[in-house]
Amino acid sequence: MAEPAKAARPAPADNDERNVGARELLVGQAANELVVAVVGHVGSGTSEIAELVANLLEDIGGFETTIVKARREIEEWARANGKPVPADRDRLETTQALQDLGDAMRAQTSDFASVGEAIAARIRVLRAEKQAVVIEGSEPVVPDGTPRAYVVDAIRHPAEVEVLRHIYQDAFVLIGVVCDEDVRITRITRKYENAGRAAAEALMKCDAKRGPKNGQRVSDAFHMSDFFVDNSEPRLLENGEGNSDWNVNEKLTRLLKIVSHSEVIRPSIAETAMHHAYSASMRSACLSRQVGAALIDDAGNVIATGTNEAPRAGGGVYGELFADEGSDHRCAFSNKYCSNTVQQNEIATRIVDNIPALKSLPPEEKAAISVQLRDTDIGDLIEFSRAVHAEMDALLSAARAGTSTVGTRLYVTTFPCHYCARHIVSAGVDEVQFIEPYPKSKALSLHKDSIETVASRWSSPSDVRLKTKVGDDDTHPKVLFRPFVGVAPRMYRRAFLKMRELKDKTTGKMDIGNPEWGTSWHLRAAGYAELEAQIANRGNKGG
Repeated sequence: MAEPAKAARPAPADNDERNVGARELLVGQAANELVVAVVGHVGSGTSEIAELVANLLEDIGGFETTIVKARREIEEWARANGKPVPADRDRLETTQALQDLGDAMRAQTSDFASVGEAIAARIRVLRAEKQAVVIEGSEPVVPDGTPRAYVVDAIRHPAEVEVLRHIYQDAFVLIGVVCDEDVRITRITRKYENAGRAAAEALMKCDAKRGPKNGQRVSDAFHMSDFFVDNSEPRLLENGEGNSDWNVNEKLTRLLKIVSHSEVIRPSIAETAMHHAYSASMRSACLSRQVGAALIDDAGNVIATGTNEAPRAGGGVYGELFADEGSDHRCAFSNKYCSNTVQQNEIATRIVDNIPALKSLPPEEKAAISVQLRDTDIGDLIEFSRAVHAEMDALLSAARAGTSTVGTRLYVTTFPCHYCARHIVSAGVDEVQFIEPYPKSKALSLHKDSIETVASRWSSPSDVRLKTKVGDDDTHPKVLFRPFVGVAPRMYRRAFLKMRELKDKTTGKMDIGNPEWGTSWHLRAAGYAELEAQIANRGNKGG
């Protein structure tokens, strides 16, 4: 018969306490569990990635691994609430119906985290089954220390990331699956027998960001990832042979080696550059968003960073030098409003006031129409912001220092707007990598003659200038804009900080040791208040 779930692991016996320090007590509470979630836009292949991750966790990490499908939680919720669940998975309508069900499920709570809550509840049930214990009410199912991993397929809303990250803390890893848009369209039309390009694009739009806040918001959840992997290439070629350009397994293996510390892994140039960009973003006091950029030369050296911030006379942007009260004229510290939003509102109001048929309407109706206008392209206007954008700040910083920007690479936390894109092209930048999307940007449509988004079609300006590459495209080089892949800035410290000995101190021979106070992915089975009490009680017993 199964035993009831235990509330917590027992503290060391009294006669052992004097021989056990706080470190042993804390490390002994290690849950040895990982929760790895996958997020990606429809057509990116999240289920394939989830299966690969699960297999690698077992093979490399030695974890007992279970895949937890968000789809199953949505379907069970639908059945419990008397809602029909479509069964035919080969039709586009089925996926659309599941999108609707997921939206409805999220709408039942004010924080839209219902799907994430169901995933956490499923993990609790799975742990109880593996440990052969019976769940009793709200009593916790405390991990028994066996290495276990739960792979979540797939995240569809930022609230799901938030609830899982808060529960599982550093033991939670979110993998973002990058995939070219045209590739996704092709996959969708092949998967669904009744889907053409227009239907596929409509599905992708709903998947990325639906209107209401409870709607799917994959684009918002995606940039919260800890690690990015590109799944644009097919795993198999049309003749059934393996595709040598498909390197997902290799990239995921590197991630698992980072997590397990089975090898010494250090950051790539791109990972370090994006970490600099992320750090720069936190200098910004912009009321809309924080954006950072890092400009590197062809050897990978950071030559300038930038942040979105209001310009200051004399060069550069406001920052620490203007932190004294009264001398910092950024919006957050002076006028206390966003000039861009104010201008958008004034434009909408003037339009209403200048249409004869609307002039005689009551003020409240005119105000309502103005709000509706803000939901049109008027709300996408960006030229009235006081801030210098991060990309432009980085380019200008390099120029002030007399450093050439020709042949450089730019790493930016958010996709460049169309204003920045024209300056990036003009500055001679070869490549741009980004994390977060920026739907307001018209960069690709306005500068399609100068920007490429597919690496296989790319001829860089430097290749042409140095005549190191020969081909038809050399006569018209472009700047490559592509998503960042690898360890995300939010995980940079956990992934690369040395927290263990790497050599035998006597012989000097390399020897990867164990961290004294737990790994970077350490999750304790007990809460902090319980651990605090255990340590306090041990200390009060005296020597």
